[in-house]
Amino acid sequence: MLPLLSRQCSDPVTSVRDKQLKKQVMRMGTLRHCIPGFMALALCGCGASKDAGNENGSAALTGASPGELEKAHSYVGQFITDNPDRCFADAVLDRPQLQARTNDGLGPRIPPVRVVVAIDGSGSMAGRIGGQTKLDLARNSVTRFIDGLPSSVEASLLVFGQQGDNSDAGKTRSCAGVDILAPMANDRAGLGAAVSRVRAVGWTPLAAGLARAEALLARSASPGEQVIYVVSDGQETCGGDPVATARRINSGATRAIVNIIGFGLPSSEAAALKAVSGAGGGNFVNVNSRADYDRTLDRVRESNRQASNAIRQSNAVAGNAVQTSTALSSAAVCVSNIISTENVRISNDLSTRAVRGEAVPVGQAAQALLKERHAKMEMRLKQYRAELQNDELQARKSITVEADAVR
Repeated sequence: MLPLLSRQCSDPVTSVRDKQLKKQVMRMGTLRHCIPGFMALALCGCGASKDAGNENGSAALTGASPGELEKAHSYVGQFITDNPDRCFADAVLDRPQLQARTNDGLGPRIPPVRVVVAIDGSGSMAGRIGGQTKLDLARNSVTRFIDGLPSSVEASLLVFGQQGDNSDAGKTRSCAGVDILAPMANDRAGLGAAVSRVRAVGWTPLAAGLARAEALLARSASPGEQVIYVVSDGQETCGGDPVATARRINSGATRAIVNIIGFGLPSSEAAALKAVSGAGGGNFVNVNSRADYDRTLDRVRESNRQASNAIRQSNAVAGNAVQTSTALSSAAVCVSNIISTENVRISNDLSTRAVRGEAVPVGQAAQALLKERHAKMEMRLKQYRAELQNDELQARKSITVEADAVR
């Protein structure tokens, strides 16, 4: 986090409140020596430079005697009951904790908005790689992938081919079987639990699985904001055209990309799935050993890291801009309200006295004192605005530098 230093000056009522706070403010160069007491507020905007007063007000005070000034201070002090320090609150800017770089990622570096994980439920997923079934490896990789997704990303899980069986008799049912195990949501627990329900039983309706994944996505103008991750150990076996489907998904309304992780595929089937991922604007990797599996997970985790960093960077920059804007708006309204209230109070009192025929010999000097106070408050507001805007700019630059260092 990047806390801005307090912009308070010494309390005009008690003169000294917090020595440490004074030291911080003095380092900012905003502290000015203000005369203690409510009468001093008429001369001091509390934090503005000494020469920031209103020229007409200063001229009106030039000819006043010490006694008249004292009376003017006393008179105007009764209308000053608000401390302008409260208008200049601290603003706290965010500095996101970005994750360090690992290896190359599997997929684009643009932050995803929605992700569909599509797992092959064909019977061949019961085969083994490195002592584990392909299905167990798939479940593990999906679980670890889900755990690494930024919390803001919506995700869904579907399985294709998990119906019937992998016999000729069960083919029709299996090829029609595309099941949504977890709907599109931010529910990581539900998604993780759904992974355990994937079974290896049927054929491989890859095109139908991709089409169902497409239906879970929304329209998007930005390629890569939506991603389909396919985990499979074989090419289409149900007569569909997954290449055409992937191309439609990538170039159509969703602009989603299709990444595929294959398990133990022979070269011909690997080439077929690579063509699908290529048509979908994504990447393909083929896992033939435990070492391949570990490298693939590293790439998946890297994609998640890049996405998470991009989201954190964007949220921090946007949040800091909002914090700064809010603080400046609140300060401007606060200062305006104090000035308006004090002007109304003294104006009403002078009018009331005039109606009663009561002369206020120091009325002009009192109004001049109040003008000086208000001019200094407005100058302080201007300085406060410049400081906050500069702090926000420096925070943005710092975040960009840190993000570039781990990109």
